[in-house]
Amino acid sequence: MKVEFVKADETYAEFILRDSYPAFANAWRRAMKSLVPTLAVDYVDFYMNSSYLYDEILAHRIGLIPLKTNIDKFNLQDQCVCEGEGCPSCQVSLRLNIEGPKVVYSGDFISDDPDTRPVFDNIPVVELYEGQQLMLEAVARLGFGREHAKFQPVSVCTYRNLAKVRVNGENCTGCGKCFEICPKGVFEIKDEKAEVVNEYACSLCRDCIKVCEQDAIEIEETDDFAFKVESVGQMDVKEIARRALAALRSKAEEMIKIVDEL
Repeated sequence: MKVEFVKADETYAEFILRDSYPAFANAWRRAMKSLVPTLAVDYVDFYMNSSYLYDEILAHRIGLIPLKTNIDKFNLQDQCVCEGEGCPSCQVSLRLNIEGPKVVYSGDFISDDPDTRPVFDNIPVVELYEGQQLMLEAVARLGFGREHAKFQPVSVCTYRNLAKVRVNGENCTGCGKCFEICPKGVFEIKDEKAEVVNEYACSLCRDCIKVCEQDAIEIEETDDFAFKVESVGQMDVKEIARRALAALRSKAEEMIKIVDEL
């Protein structure tokens, strides 16, 4: 198996997993969503809330604010020396004390750790009117997407089978029906013949085969898979993919060890 990146930046990537199989592709997708640890607000202590929103609603909103940090400097709480009681090695506090009139944004939180901050400063939390006040402490910890969606490092993580598309030039009459019906722009008509110009975009709908009266088009699934992954901004997409593969490898090694002990 090998991976080829089609496009990539800090928050979005498209890549091809070649010579693989559906079980592994799906396992990798699920691992990127649920096995890569991220930092998110776990609970909120309210000292003053005279806004028009209940504490529970505000806590839910704050919990969904993506936080950017160096996750390697924190321990999982069940693996920390404090045994889950909470300490600077496994959690970080973000404080807020604001009076209205003002719209409270994610950038208004003050973090105890200079490396930990909201990914975006312009996420609205609540609007405070004259005389209203919001004073709280939000405590964040490492967690996994399998626990709660707020710990997922990705907002989009999908894959699809890539197709092998062939046109038999001897049978093709250049009628253009495949070109007209294909929504992905896979075909073009050149020199009165259909040619495959964008095989990567094929979605395996096979509508082109249905309209081709000369049976000139052949489509088959391959062992290649095209991934589209969008990060929420906490870490680079390539880093998410790498950590997901490391998690899968760890689970495989653990399974081999269990089997050997039986």
